[in-house]
Amino acid sequence: MGTTGTTGTTGSRVVVGVDALATAAAALRWAAAEARRWGAPLHLVRAVPYPVTTDASTAWALTGLLADLDAAAGAVLEEAAQLVRAQEPAVAVTTSVERGGPRQVLLRAAEDAALVVTGARRHEERRWPVPGLRLGSTGLFLAAHAPCPAVVVTRDAPAGARGVAVGFDGSPASAAALERAAAEAARLGEPLRAVHAVHLLLDPSLAVDAAACERLRDEEVRRAWRVLADAVREVRTRHAVEVEQVVLRDAYASDALLDAAADARLLVVGSRGHGALLRALLGSTSHAVLQRAQQPVLVVPDAARARGRRRAAGLTHAAG
Repeated sequence: MGTTGTTGTTGSRVVVGVDALATAAAALRWAAAEARRWGAPLHLVRAVPYPVTTDASTAWALTGLLADLDAAAGAVLEEAAQLVRAQEPAVAVTTSVERGGPRQVLLRAAEDAALVVTGARRHEERRWPVPGLRLGSTGLFLAAHAPCPAVVVTRDAPAGARGVAVGFDGSPASAAALERAAAEAARLGEPLRAVHAVHLLLDPSLAVDAAACERLRDEEVRRAWRVLADAVREVRTRHAVEVEQVVLRDAYASDALLDAAADARLLVVGSRGHGALLRALLGSTSHAVLQRAQQPVLVVPDAARARGRRRAAGLTHAAG
C-alpha cells in the first residue's frame, strides 16, 4: 500500500474511488475536469478487502495473496491515472491502495477531501431483494454518510448538456443544496434551474368539496413560489448566476426534478441527514434521483449529522 505523487492541501483534494476501470471511467473524466476547474489535486483510491480464511493451516498463504491483490489494484490505479493525465495533464494525480471494504476506505479518504466521487454499475437487469437498490451500494452509502459533498457518476452527462439543476423544498438540506448549486453554476458560467415540486396530500374528507381542495392547492403553490423566490434572492447576493425558478404543481419531487434536469450537466440534491436506512438517510427524493439520473448527481451533506451517524456506527476510523 502507499501513495505516489503529491498529496495536496488537506480539505482541497478531489477523491475518486476506483473499482474496475470500465465502471469508473465516467467518474474519472468528471472528477479530472472538476479538479482542473478547482485547481485541486486528484487522489485515486482502490480498496482491497481483507481475504477471509477459516482454516489456520492456510493462513500462511494470506501474505502472498495480499501482495498479489495489492499489485493488481496498483495496476488498475496506474491505468486510471494515465486516463486522467491524458485528459487533464495539468492536474496533479496521486494514487493509493488501501486495505478494507470500499465503503470504509472511501469514507476515510473523504474525511480530508473537498469532494468524493464514485462511479457505479447500474443493475437494471438484476432482480434485487430490496426494491430501489439498483445502484451500487457504495455510491448510495457515500451519498448518505460522507462528510464532504459526494458525486455519483454512472454515466457522462448527455451530449449538449448545459447548466445546473437543483431540487428545493424549503428544508435546510435543500437550502444547502441550492447554495452549492449556485456556486457550481457561477463557476461554470452557466444557468441554474431551481425546482420546487408541490404535491399536496389532502384529507380524504375534503374530497367532497372540490373547490376547497383547489383553494388549498393554489395556496400551497403560492407559498412554494414565495419560499423559492426568497431562497434564490438570498443565494444571488453571494453568487452572480442566472436562475430559472420552477414550481411544479401536483408533481412528485423526484419525477419533477429529473424531468427539469433532463438537459442539465449536473444535478444537485441535499441529504436529509437522519434515519436508519439509506432511503431515510438520503430522503426519498434524493434516493430516487440517484437511481434514475442521466447525469452526474452531487449530494450535499448535512456534515454535522453525518459525522454523528458515523461516530455512532463506529465508522469514523473503521478499517473495513
